[in-house]
Amino acid sequence: MLTVKPDLVLLHPPSVYDFRKKLTIPGPIANLIPSTQLFEMYPIGFSFMGEYLERNNINVRIVNLASRMLENPRLDVEKLIAKMRPRAFGISLHWLPHCHGSVEIARLCKKLHPQVPVIMGGYSATLFHQELMEYPEVDFVLRGDSTEEPLRMLMTTIMEGGDFRNIPNLTYRDAKSGMVVSNSLEYVPASLDHLGNNYVYMLQAAIKYKDIWGLRAFKNWWSYPLTAIITCRGCTKKCTFCGGSAWTMEKCFARDKAVFRTPERIARDVEILSKITSAPIFIVGDLRQAGDDYAYAVLEAISHIAPQNHIVLELFEPAPRSYFDRLASSLPYFDLEISPESHDEEIRLAGGKKYSNEDLENNISWALESGCKKFDIFFMVGLPGQTSDSVMETVSYCSYLLKTYGPLINPLIGPLAPFLDPGSIAHTFAEKYGYRLFFRTLEDYRQALLQPHWRDMLSYETDWMTRQEIVDSTYMALLELNQIKGKSGLVSPQYMEKMDRYLKNTMSLLKHYDEVMEITEPSLREYELSKIKEEADLLHAQGDFAKEELKWPLPGKRFYYFNILRMIRGKI
Repeated sequence: MLTVKPDLVLLHPPSVYDFRKKLTIPGPIANLIPSTQLFEMYPIGFSFMGEYLERNNINVRIVNLASRMLENPRLDVEKLIAKMRPRAFGISLHWLPHCHGSVEIARLCKKLHPQVPVIMGGYSATLFHQELMEYPEVDFVLRGDSTEEPLRMLMTTIMEGGDFRNIPNLTYRDAKSGMVVSNSLEYVPASLDHLGNNYVYMLQAAIKYKDIWGLRAFKNWWSYPLTAIITCRGCTKKCTFCGGSAWTMEKCFARDKAVFRTPERIARDVEILSKITSAPIFIVGDLRQAGDDYAYAVLEAISHIAPQNHIVLELFEPAPRSYFDRLASSLPYFDLEISPESHDEEIRLAGGKKYSNEDLENNISWALESGCKKFDIFFMVGLPGQTSDSVMETVSYCSYLLKTYGPLINPLIGPLAPFLDPGSIAHTFAEKYGYRLFFRTLEDYRQALLQPHWRDMLSYETDWMTRQEIVDSTYMALLELNQIKGKSGLVSPQYMEKMDRYLKNTMSLLKHYDEVMEITEPSLREYELSKIKEEADLLHAQGDFAKEELKWPLPGKRFYYFNILRMIRGKI
């Protein structure tokens, strides 16, 4: 069977290109997400765009460059891109930590295929669309949180000719004048019914383009195929440091109201995924955002499927006792996540979260009584009003929670890093919230990502902690929390010792880096930096074990291949 030539190739870059050649000492900036600090997990929007365009007779292939580069250090990226012959390249700039890699991959595409247009999109691309157009490698930027239809229109115009002025949400360079034109950001759909079966598309695309690598969402995904289901676009909450808050969505993305997928569509996604794998399914977004009736309707729809997968749900705020009873009656296995950010209720309130520790602890009790198998509780370092002492008090609160509720709860802590989200309330009113910002332009952020020490990547400090104090407090907290978890039985003694050694080795290497940077003789400094890179690469390779704390049980087979084959053939 001949391989189908894609019209559009969607590329997901690593955070930094080429990270394999650059010195980056491991840091905890991605400890609380499944991917590494190269942020190799592509946005789920890629799969929806691919499905939508394929349904409209435009061939779309997804290539996760970041994941491929991680799993194959000798991958020749230029050779891989040179072999591609699409009508256009699409490059994700959803999360700002990709801004270096995104532009550099765009540069590669333009170098190898000068006549092929490069399209960029995503949250960060929207915020920096004018600056992106200053890079000659970028031809188009699609803005907004829902670009499936504008992308279809743009691809049709590229392939068949037409007027770019008629495409909503598009920023482009006028061919005659060279001037940058920004069309109105007016495509903000009030329904998500246009979103199709993205996972079926991914399976079919792997065969269509003979690219099984396209399925891999992040490093080691093949051994732990965690999947995610989106429930909405937009948000109903106004967390001050979040670039996806209701305030930011209205001000920057023209979305004045969150829009939710139907319960039937969510349940259908659960059904499809439960037939593909027994791995956990992460439901993105608190179901209760749209009200209890909506949440209960989703749970009712899923209950008829009775998935044996662990269903992981978010809580943006504490829920009533009845919600946990409904979870227990609807799902054979469920797990929960909540992010109180700090033990200190005043600091939590400054972040936009209006609930008490009593509310939080009631939820923990009710969840465990209802049969929750794992309850992750996320805390942050780098918040307004937070001092080094306050961070350690949060760790003490984690110890209290573990002693009170046992090892089914899993407290985690990490820095607000590497950037304070542009477009967020706290970024927009930085002085009011006690932040001092170091970076303003897109190029500022791009250069920051090249810094070997994650302290120097931080885009902010606060009135209460410098960047170095944020780093020091983070490691103090991680070391202490690791000991607490080991003593409580949440992690094994072997894991505790391994983590302790890893954290201390990282801290030592960061300190050594600062010492080397004081060397004034250039050749000696470069030699010492090359030795640090060797040690840093070893630490990167050793750090995969840390993700074990984020994992939920995988009770059956990783993949059900017979069902996958039937799904590819359209039999399911």
